[in-house]
Amino acid sequence: MYDKHNASIGANIYPEIYVGRIDATNRALGGQTNSQNIITLLNRFHSYRIGGVNEVGGNIILLEDFTYDVKVLLDFGINIKDFNDQYERYEAPNSIKELIMLGLLPKAENFSIDNLYTDYKANKNQDYNDLETNIDGIFVSHPHKDHFFGLSFVNRNIPIYTGVFTKKIISAYYKCSKNSITNNYGGLNWNLFRTGDILDIKGLEIIPVHVDHSIPAAYGFIIKSSGGIVVYTGDFRMHGPLASMTQDFLNEIKHTLKVLHKQENNKGEIQKPREGKIKLLICEGTHIH
Repeated sequence: MYDKHNASIGANIYPEIYVGRIDATNRALGGQTNSQNIITLLNRFHSYRIGGVNEVGGNIILLEDFTYDVKVLLDFGINIKDFNDQYERYEAPNSIKELIMLGLLPKAENFSIDNLYTDYKANKNQDYNDLETNIDGIFVSHPHKDHFFGLSFVNRNIPIYTGVFTKKIISAYYKCSKNSITNNYGGLNWNLFRTGDILDIKGLEIIPVHVDHSIPAAYGFIIKSSGGIVVYTGDFRMHGPLASMTQDFLNEIKHTLKVLHKQENNKGEIQKPREGKIKLLICEGTHIH
């Protein structure tokens, strides 16, 4: 995820959008969070960039809304290149702990996450007895491995939100490959959505909308947080055969902003602190000019 020029992208699409700019820094996998890795909105909402910054893949973004007492993750990928540098083809890690030590998975305690990972056993039909966690959901934007590969390792009590067909593609990967610690998608707590659904996570509203990408079933997310509107584009393109799907996403952003602005005008004040402008744009892009 390269976000060095996100502000200019937002301005070019919609001049009225205010974008909370994220300056590019080294990824925080396995490291301590600091001010460069955190975006704060009105002291009510934090965004932590855990993985996928200045690298291709490995996307993991933690959103924490203090008003609603919600923690969600956007994607849970792994850096495929770094993984392949550590392991030969068909070679599997010995444990999740090993992946954390190598910096391929984040140290959950550095981000105040309880029991992020599952208790893996090499049994495709295993029963999962994972402990309770304070993560309220993982939202998977599309079925490329650099965005969902890490689901193999997560606590089975965490709800996994993704598109209907997105889940089918992920399941096809799982069923067509040998069971291993890196291909362990059984027992996941799937919650499926379609474009336009409103997903309410303890008051935090997330709206998935389809986008065009090099694989089907890709989505962006419009997030109504207590600190304002947050947009996560996921991977998208405007030059493909279904560019109109990406335009649908952009149109839904504009519609959301108009509705919020109208609510402000009608009520005179906002009962919930949500302004009719984007507060934070988290944008995908390998080459941004």
